Amino acid sequence: MSTDAPVPHPDAAREAPTPRRAGREHLAAALASLLLAIGLTWPAATDLQGRLLGHPGNDSWNHVWGYWWVSSELAEGRWPAHTHLLSWPDGGTLYFIDSVQAVASWPVQLLLGPAAAYNLVVIAGFALSGFGAWLLARRVTGDPIVSGLAMVLYGGAPHLLGQAFNGISETVCAGWLPLTIWGLIRLIDRPSVGRMLALGAFAAGCALTSWYYGLMAAIAGTVVLVWQAAGQAFATRWKALVPALLGAGATAVVLVGPMLLAFRSSLDAADALVTRDPEFVRRSLMDHNITDLVAFFNPTTTPSPDLFTLYGEQLVIVISLGWTALVLGGAAWVLTRRARQLAPWAWMGLVFFAFSLGPYLNVGGEYLLIEGRRIPLPFLVLFEALPLFDRISHPFRFVVGVGLALSMTASVGLRHLLRRRQAGLRAAVVGALAVLFAVEVAWASPATLPVPSSSAHIPAAYDKMREDNVSGAVLDLPMTVPNLERAVYSWYQTAHGRPAPWGLNDPMPRRLLDNRLTATLIRIEATRARSMSPALPSLDIVMGARALVRDGYRYVVLHEDLMPPAKREMTVAILEGVYGTPEAWPEDRLLVWTLPAPQLTEP
Repeated sequence: MSTDAPVPHPDAAREAPTPRRAGREHLAAALASLLLAIGLTWPAATDLQGRLLGHPGNDSWNHVWGYWWVSSELAEGRWPAHTHLLSWPDGGTLYFIDSVQAVASWPVQLLLGPAAAYNLVVIAGFALSGFGAWLLARRVTGDPIVSGLAMVLYGGAPHLLGQAFNGISETVCAGWLPLTIWGLIRLIDRPSVGRMLALGAFAAGCALTSWYYGLMAAIAGTVVLVWQAAGQAFATRWKALVPALLGAGATAVVLVGPMLLAFRSSLDAADALVTRDPEFVRRSLMDHNITDLVAFFNPTTTPSPDLFTLYGEQLVIVISLGWTALVLGGAAWVLTRRARQLAPWAWMGLVFFAFSLGPYLNVGGEYLLIEGRRIPLPFLVLFEALPLFDRISHPFRFVVGVGLALSMTASVGLRHLLRRRQAGLRAAVVGALAVLFAVEVAWASPATLPVPSSSAHIPAAYDKMREDNVSGAVLDLPMTVPNLERAVYSWYQTAHGRPAPWGLNDPMPRRLLDNRLTATLIRIEATRARSMSPALPSLDIVMGARALVRDGYRYVVLHEDLMPPAKREMTVAILEGVYGTPEAWPEDRLLVWTLPAPQLTEP
């Protein structure tokens, strides 16, 4: 590729380092990315087994449960595809969305447990994101120091911090996207078998980590190739490149295909524990996972939409681009004399921006109407036309591609501003901009810096349950806490190893609503009553208590700190009436009722 090419900086070819110097640069960048990741997750990074990254009211409990479940199934010689541990007594088909990273972290789980494995995956995800952005920026700018800006802007992006806050480990690992683009640019520059296989492996890593990122890699690669054909058609070795691209695609399909089929079949199974039916996806797109155009640019700590205000959820939708990155990106167009260096990143950013807006234009939290109709956007066209798009319920995640394009643009602009400056000055400027960006993220975006964490402590009562030779499920109370907060019961399941009635992010199980004992307890939890009704259906409650035993429940656990005193007293009174005096665990504020083993009658 000529030095006039639109992707690399014109000085990149002249500044190609020796292998030894390149090795030192890569090592320094990897260490810097790791330090960045540790800083973003401090102090949880220092207590991998005692803390769990993510807000306690979010998805981290479900995800760490998935790490434990995958590890347990592998240890039994089974591929994790079905479980009886959730939705007791039915169980169901399940594809854990972060299966690949759970498998990769299996050795860590065997040594240190699932909490440490989960935390290390999140930390590694931040580190890989920063290093991937640095590697791509190094190829684009030719300057290893200035490329540190891309490391910070992309590796510490508000959106990634928001995903870690939400406890969604697979989307924190956004480093495969810049690695895939880097691999594609290298293949365009000099097609070879090694680079072809590397590109296929990077693309597969993208898809296997997150189906969203796999789709983004395909979109980004298309933008780069279209730009290459439009701007450098005669300087490209198409006869060698086209077969190499096909080979890279085939490599990715071979690596991704089996897992994608397993994922699709799990969603379509009759007993699927996680579904993505069209109606669910449409409701999510229109009512919950909304992308507000203003939220990209508004310097505020309040997210839009504010899911806590609307639904009482702790999840945050963070799509803030940050004005530090925006100003640097805008300055790049003023400073850069060769606009072709920036054009592919501009097009990439625009394409991802259009998709991240979702199906209809939303401004300030409201859908913009023209003559009473919503304004359709490009996402809607692909959502209706392509099977791959009809399962996407989080379009705002495409902001990752916008952030990557913006970080590349800002790095090119800074490279031009600091060209021929001493390394020390360049490093000082990058450091100052990094601090400015961190301050902005902390004080002018909905992201939380550093990422919060929860206590990974599991009460000793659950360890004792594991030693019980009588099988049976565990019912934790209260039952009406929000779904994601209730998922902490799944974390406790990693200690007792017994089934539970809860699914993943599902509403109240039907069987608990139909049982007169649990239905009564649910009403006590959900109403404002401070004293028990004198006309309780005593016989129905007793029959419900026996039905729980017949359904295979062994333990009922009441978490005293999660219930107001009046409701706790009423609940305890009913449970003592049907099951007797509980075992108290005052250090963890638990009351545990051990139910009798069901009596099996001879046919």
